[in-house]
Amino acid sequence: MPEIKAFRGIRYNPEKIENLADVVTQPYDQITDRMEKSYKEKSPYSFVHLVLTKYAEGHDRQKEYADAKRYYDDWYKNEIFLKDTKEAIYPYWQEFSIGDKMYTRKGFTCLVALEELGKGNILPHEKTLSKPKADRLNLLRITQKDLEPVFLLYTDTKNTVNKALDKHCTKDPLFEAKDEKAVTHKIWAVDSTAVIDKIAGVLKDSIFVIADGHHRYETAYNYRSELEGIDPAHPANYKLITLVNIEDPGLVILPTHRLIMNLPEFNLEEFLKRTNEYFDIKKTDRASIMNDMDTGERGTFGFYSTITAYTLRLKSLDAMKKLLPDRSDEYRGLDVAILHTLLIENVLGIDPSKIEEHVRYERGADETMRKVDSGEFQLALMMNSTRPEQVKQVAENRERMPQKSTDFYPKLISGLVFHDVAQ
Repeated sequence: MPEIKAFRGIRYNPEKIENLADVVTQPYDQITDRMEKSYKEKSPYSFVHLVLTKYAEGHDRQKEYADAKRYYDDWYKNEIFLKDTKEAIYPYWQEFSIGDKMYTRKGFTCLVALEELGKGNILPHEKTLSKPKADRLNLLRITQKDLEPVFLLYTDTKNTVNKALDKHCTKDPLFEAKDEKAVTHKIWAVDSTAVIDKIAGVLKDSIFVIADGHHRYETAYNYRSELEGIDPAHPANYKLITLVNIEDPGLVILPTHRLIMNLPEFNLEEFLKRTNEYFDIKKTDRASIMNDMDTGERGTFGFYSTITAYTLRLKSLDAMKKLLPDRSDEYRGLDVAILHTLLIENVLGIDPSKIEEHVRYERGADETMRKVDSGEFQLALMMNSTRPEQVKQVAENRERMPQKSTDFYPKLISGLVFHDVAQ
């Protein structure tokens, strides 16, 4: 069963850092080289110096790992960072808008006892890649700091956890910062043993599903496994996490659209003929495609090219049952599974082993279609969002979704609070 734990968080010293927005960053795997440069120009104390970026090309990575440790040691010595004197859990709210609608996503940051992913009550929902895990492991070995939380979902239909924490979030937060995406991040500290014990009790039989941070979780587990024979109280037995209730009204998943390229013999008439075996096809246009897709029906997609646009609605799941006989009904009903199995692999004939040669991913609908309009890509396959309950169902079946199945928005900001894994 999951064991959550309070910890003495390390965070920026507000007496030294006047504006937290100048130093926090997006998660490492979202940081481009251009963003890295911008962060460093904002402040010499930017957290990007510690988390680095996922873009290692042209970088001396070993030097960067060593520099990250040097930056941390120097900043801690000079009280740029401080360590809380009491163990606490940290309520974390994110306020943001999508279109005209405002949201507040409520979570809290704490530690969780590490267990092998998928073997107990902490479940993945996506596959991982070896290179990011190797990179994060090298950084963790050298810095011995757990810098970024994993984003986990739990189920609390009565909202008991947030009700227990909300009363502690009426005072001014420890930190408040608005990031470059206009998301406001707020964090508090709760060191009440009674509250912490109550929350741990509510969640002790829960299943936690990883929303974001699969590579970071597996890195922490692998690092702990390297430290053979360590004491059960050793801090490396725990991973920094942020927990969000899957029932939270602020939990938003955005769609990730597919851009297609390098198809030497693509023929629209043949594409429509083959697609019609599986889907009902209706003509639409650039301005209407996303609204026409928003029916709430499973297996509804958009096709967009410079000359035409269509909506595609799945006729039945029979083909998915035939092509994926070993998968659960929940997996076969995922839009992302339907799109890849029927449209990308069967209709377009793209071998899954060569998908990187033909498929790219884009979040915004307008930007997706713009990249087709520019001639950079031949066509786009537009998607609706995966629903949070689908993520939970597939994870509980011990199945993993394809890459880029979910885009939880917003991301957890890096640099609010972190954890020391050294003894």
